[in-house]
Order: sequence, then C-alpha cells, then structure tokens
Amino acid sequence: MHDGEESLDDWFLRAVLVHETILMRYLYRNWQDNPSEVEDLCQEVLTRVYTAARQERPKYVKAFMLNTACNLLSDKVRRAQVVRIEAVMDMESLNISSDDVGAEEKVSAKQELKYLQAALNDLPVKSRQVIELRRIHGFSQKETAQRLGITESAVESHIQRSVRKLSKSLRYVSEIAANRYETKKIPVILKGTDI
Repeated sequence: MHDGEESLDDWFLRAVLVHETILMRYLYRNWQDNPSEVEDLCQEVLTRVYTAARQERPKYVKAFMLNTACNLLSDKVRRAQVVRIEAVMDMESLNISSDDVGAEEKVSAKQELKYLQAALNDLPVKSRQVIELRRIHGFSQKETAQRLGITESAVESHIQRSVRKLSKSLRYVSEIAANRYETKKIPVILKGTDI
C-alpha cells in the first residue's frame, strides 16, 4: 500500500456499502421467485465486488455492483431446475424436520405460494394450461402445442402475455418484502479480508 492510499476495507466501507440499500431494492425487484434469498444474494454480490476490487477498484462502483448483481441473478436462473408447484406445496407431507426454518419464513413461503397459485388461477384457461405444461411440467414448446391443439407461435404468445401478467400480479409481493427489509436493515459485518 502506498502512502496516503486508502485501504481496501476502508474503500469498501466508504464506496460500496453506501449503496447497499439500492442493491437490496434491485434484488427484491428482480428476484421475485424467492424474496427470502435476497439477503444471501446481497452478501454474494458484496463478496464478488470486494474480491474484484482486490485486483482493481471499479471506477463506477454503483454500476459495477448492480452489474455484478445482474450477472449473479442470470447465473442462478440458468442453473435453476424446473420444480412443479404441487411438489413444493406437498413438502409438509414428507415430514421433513425444519427446525432451522423460523415460523416467519414458513408463513412467508406459504403466502408466496398462495399468491403464485392465485395469480395462476387468474390467467385465462388456455394461458394457464400453457404455463403449467411449459414452465411447471417442463414440456417443450412443440409438445405443449401438440397437447393443446394450438400452434407453436400461439404457445409463445400465451407465454409472453402470461409472464407479463404474472409478473405484475406478483410484483407487490416483492415490494412488501422490500418494505420489510427497510424496517429491519441487517448490518453487514466485515472480517478483514476474509470476506
């Protein structure tokens, strides 16, 4: 370290953590699938920014941080597997011990599933069938078209309209979670360079 040069930890506290609230809002808005994961995602983004800054500190910190968040979410989406909603809703019947999960998280997860189910039920019948076959059961566009007796372009059209409608229907869930974060704010703890 040169004389007068700010340490990495001091720089991180001054230049990065001031944007944590913006990062959390971004994550809540863009990770609506599971808002309970947002705090972990935030820590992952901060870790990646810190690690990258060891090599070279970004000139535009907020943009770099949000771009890192975008890349992380993209990676998670690519790795995600299709899970049937019914399977998630029937998890209680498996009698799996969930001592590590708090009552608030259980209630929140059940509410999110109810909101999703209600949003799916609000879709027109054909659109709901397309979403269930494509996104829940994992059928291809061609298989979905054949099963429903419609064209592949009609399947794509149903998907586009349905995803927009579901997104609008579920947006308020992430806004509720974001507001909950604003009232709760958990401090980030740094341990030297062992992030």
